[in-house]
Amino acid sequence: MCNSLRLALAAVALTAGAAFADNLQDGARYFQHADYQRALTSRRPLAAQGNPAAQNNLGIMYLDGKGVPQNTSEAVRYLSLSAAAGSSLDQNNLGGLYRDGKGVPRDYGKAAQWFSASASQGNSAGMYNLGLMYEMGQGMKAEPFHAYMWYALAADQGNMPNAAAHRDALWRRMTPAAQQEARRLAVACKQNAYRGCR
Repeated sequence: MCNSLRLALAAVALTAGAAFADNLQDGARYFQHADYQRALTSRRPLAAQGNPAAQNNLGIMYLDGKGVPQNTSEAVRYLSLSAAAGSSLDQNNLGGLYRDGKGVPRDYGKAAQWFSASASQGNSAGMYNLGLMYEMGQGMKAEPFHAYMWYALAADQGNMPNAAAHRDALWRRMTPAAQQEARRLAVACKQNAYRGCR
């Protein structure tokens, strides 16, 4: 009897997982075709059930005013839920909102925390943005070694062209000893899978 119950619960879980995936895919397809009302209808129930991808998608819809009235407070609410659930994409997005003071009071410290959480998961946008924070001394002391490190790590992934430009410009302003230290930090951070890097 116990094994039958376990099998039944596993079947229900698999079916529910497939339904979630279908609704997410439907929502993405509707969004790509600018059918924002149907995208909203597909995503809202999943977001209410705690699905981080659906929460991200709703947050972006509210941020951009697509299918809903533009509402940065709602955008921040949904992005915060997804970021807290561990979405590196939304950790980066939320960091950007705090850095820019969009929908929340400008707070460089919180921006740096969210960018750091994103970067520690290997998100190249989070790495790049954290590099900017270190270079400009926003929310932390200006630190060229760590700025270079994050730019270099973001540039290594190949999808952040500005990261390479910032890395190279910073490199030219550094002494040979500073270049060596910056390079050492980047190698160590990558070896630690981006965890524990400052």
